[in-house]
Amino acid sequence: MPEPSIPHIIHQSWKDINRIPTQFHSWMQSWVKFHPKWTYVFWTDEDNLQLFELLYPQYFHVAKAVQKVALADMARYALLHAVGGLYVDADFECLQSFDDLHRDNKLFLSSEPLAHTVLLEKSSSVALCNALMASAPGHPFWLHVLDNIKGKFDRGEQLNDPVALTGPRVVKETFFQESTQSDVVLFPPEYFYPDIARWNLEPLEKACRERHDDAAKEACEWMQKFPNGEFTNNTRAVHHWQCTWCRDANLNDFSPLGDIFESVPMRPGISLTGIKFTPYSQEVEKYRTISLQSHR
Repeated sequence: MPEPSIPHIIHQSWKDINRIPTQFHSWMQSWVKFHPKWTYVFWTDEDNLQLFELLYPQYFHVAKAVQKVALADMARYALLHAVGGLYVDADFECLQSFDDLHRDNKLFLSSEPLAHTVLLEKSSSVALCNALMASAPGHPFWLHVLDNIKGKFDRGEQLNDPVALTGPRVVKETFFQESTQSDVVLFPPEYFYPDIARWNLEPLEKACRERHDDAAKEACEWMQKFPNGEFTNNTRAVHHWQCTWCRDANLNDFSPLGDIFESVPMRPGISLTGIKFTPYSQEVEKYRTISLQSHR
């Protein structure tokens, strides 16, 4: 069997390994369920910063200055450039295997539902999301994204807007700059974003009442036609749109990484020579023991 274009690696990230929202646990488990032979790697804020300090020093001054949510954005681009694989946010649930997507593509991105594009972003072009992305290692697209972030930061632009500075909008800008690259694939919303962010329903419905242009009508008709989202045979995953950094997501229950997976996840060992994955065993067992004691 030929090697896949994109490595069979799943990357997920959270602030640290001992306080992960329990609401995310089943969604995180779903990626291992559908990809039992893939390598699962878990990154922390500390790993994210070290990635720039040791391997991408040209962006380190940005990484250490921005908000943690912006650092998490930057790290996903850098880790995909460094080792490749699939980066996916912790509030994403897998519904099908990604084997064929990794076999047939060198880099793929995806767009948000039409309602987000038209009614929230007020845009005539697709809204890209950076919560799920995959590529082969070394793809130049990610350095272009990071260069665009560095340029904005050095010019003092959009410093207080993570969405624009480091998030989906800068990925979109870069995608359209790089649109001549035939190996950058943009999947439609049904693949990974079949449903809207339900906590945004009120402003979406308000826009439907107030706007009468053709684009808004199309978006509002889509919402009426698919009140529970547009799930198809192509739908590989669903984003649950928690946006913990931008709203009160009512996350009250937390537990350690060791409570989530039966097999120990891998951690990124970052050095000046590259990244080596090693088991989290000692750290996970430490926090698993603490968790068990706290429940007695």
